[in-house]
Amino acid sequence: MDRCAIFVDAGYLYAEGGRLCRQTTSRSALLLKPEPFLSLMTSVAEELTGMPVLRTYWYDAARGGHRTSEQRAIAVLPDVKLRLGRLNGSGQQKGVDALIYRDMIMLAQLGAVSDVLLVSGDEDLREGVRTAQDHGVRVVLVGIEAESGKYNQSEELVFESDRLHSLTKDELTPVFDLRPPLPPPTVLPVPVQIESEDGEQATTPSPIQAMLTPRAASAEFTARWLANSSNTELADLLARRPSIPHALDQGLRAHVEQALGIDLQEQEQIRRDVRSAFWGVVTANVDSRGL
Repeated sequence: MDRCAIFVDAGYLYAEGGRLCRQTTSRSALLLKPEPFLSLMTSVAEELTGMPVLRTYWYDAARGGHRTSEQRAIAVLPDVKLRLGRLNGSGQQKGVDALIYRDMIMLAQLGAVSDVLLVSGDEDLREGVRTAQDHGVRVVLVGIEAESGKYNQSEELVFESDRLHSLTKDELTPVFDLRPPLPPPTVLPVPVQIESEDGEQATTPSPIQAMLTPRAASAEFTARWLANSSNTELADLLARRPSIPHALDQGLRAHVEQALGIDLQEQEQIRRDVRSAFWGVVTANVDSRGL
């Protein structure tokens, strides 16, 4: 079949793309823009193989099987199949290699593709590459540009592949952003009981450091959005009230999840509170914007 498929190891992409473009390998510090990256990879695939792309397979891991908002956004993109392994207590991916191996061999055995572009550097995939080649599939190993004199892909995997291609810093920089730094935790006054000289109980506020709440995280995101939005964008948002545009709602949700370290998928009441806080901040700023 004269088609190709793209296999993306998200762990490798985040680590090496973040290192190259934003000088960090911390995934929590990075924002990945999937659409520009997928567009880039489609162009690379068609240029290298001369064939249309069947689909892109995106491999990542999730804790307890719960997808993050970013993973859910990727899953609904056209011609993209999200595959999830496990994320253990140490933050290590488990089972991702097996998923890549399974899909690569299945497509090869069915004759569904003639070429595969593999974005990864894991040596454990070399047997999958070899088996796919035994079924007549050519494998292009796609890497991410490393510092001079260094390597970020297994030598054995490189040797096993049919062709090599490297994504450059100029190509990948538009794909990665740094997450805005979170503010310090909110300090709230908490009432405590003290005893006066005459033996009476009195209440006085005592400041302690409190955890950031969903509403506070929502307000932080909203204030940042307002600071960077035009009056036209704000007017368009108000015209849609009480709905929040999908892309903006996803960004709000991702920010709250990242700030609090939680998944809002099954937290309907918290999602309502987050959106309520969003509109509260927006409403409070309408008059000052002259709208």
